[in-house]
Amino acid sequence: MCDEHVNADHWRFSLAVYCQEGVAAHCLELQRRLGLDVNVLLLMLWAARLWGVAPDVAQIAHADETIRAWRDEVVHPLRQLRTRLKSGPPPAPDPQTTALREGVKQLELDAERVQQDRLAQWVAAQTGQRASGIEERRAVESDACVALLEQTAVRVVAFYEAQATTALAQGDALPNDPWLPLQHAHAVVMAAAHVRTRRL
Repeated sequence: MCDEHVNADHWRFSLAVYCQEGVAAHCLELQRRLGLDVNVLLLMLWAARLWGVAPDVAQIAHADETIRAWRDEVVHPLRQLRTRLKSGPPPAPDPQTTALREGVKQLELDAERVQQDRLAQWVAAQTGQRASGIEERRAVESDACVALLEQTAVRVVAFYEAQATTALAQGDALPNDPWLPLQHAHAVVMAAAHVRTRRL
């Protein structure tokens, strides 16, 4: 099912969270340290607000599996190419390759938008109705909202920590401080708690 309203709501929420000061840096650290898919984290925070309950580990795993092939075969290669063009191979970096890198960056963003749209459709399928028509619980305007989002973020971080064996195999050790990923996730949670999803 393709629901443009669901996709647009999720996309606006994700942008509103990600564009807040400091959030991108926290998300990139979670991505770098754990291989955490930032789109899945943002999706789960959005879904928790819509459902009024935190997604469980099985739902997080299912959402991740839904977009894993696209992420691994399309998004990651584009990201790797964009990153590589910062310093080489020759003739990069130069003005011509910088323009090419910007084009790759736009392709990467477009690919992530496809991923986000698919994740939004996954939420709609889970609820059995249009997510844009679900009434937010009163909790989203209270301290209970933060608690709900914190619970969601902890579950997402735990899921990706369990998947982090790939990062370890590449020599990128997990942080010595086991609370560090949760500190990064908390910053994202606080940004998400301040976004009014129905008035974006």
